[in-house]
Amino acid sequence: MLFQLALAYYLNLLPMTGKISTHLMVERITGFTILDSLITGNWEAFIDTLRHLILPVIALSLSPIAQIMRLVRASILEELHKPYVSTLISLGLPFKIIYYKYMLRSAFVVALTIIGLLFGFFIYGAFAIEIVFGWPGIGWYAVEVGLAKDFNAIVAVVMLIGLIYTLTNFVVDIIYAYLDPRIRIRMGMK
Repeated sequence: MLFQLALAYYLNLLPMTGKISTHLMVERITGFTILDSLITGNWEAFIDTLRHLILPVIALSLSPIAQIMRLVRASILEELHKPYVSTLISLGLPFKIIYYKYMLRSAFVVALTIIGLLFGFFIYGAFAIEIVFGWPGIGWYAVEVGLAKDFNAIVAVVMLIGLIYTLTNFVVDIIYAYLDPRIRIRMGMK
């Protein structure tokens, strides 16, 4: 809300709420305003939709990005002091290759855990963003059916979110196996 006040209300740089300005119309093809404006070649609507996206994206992503960056930095510093890095340096490998091929890959395994867990934060954040910025979506729908006490719809929303969260954790596990050779060996993969 501070971003809304500062950038939208006081400085009038960005729109306060909504997905697109009310004076603009976009032919509905996919339901995604930004994609529909691209498909139809409506560049004014495309730019306006991008301007409407800036505040919600900043509000949703600023905290998780900071957490992930701190974790990756700490993991990189930890990897730097491991014996294999000293060995690779003494063998004459350029530090750039050591960093990108070995250290960053190992450090990202730790960050991947946090990214998977932060997905729940993104779901909650999307609910809050949809309410604060007036965007219709599943978060908006969940609040509406919650206020109306439509229990079947509430159960459907909770099951959908649970399914999405479970699939996300499954994908994280598959990426783990790709990044960490020890997990591949344990799973019998090559």
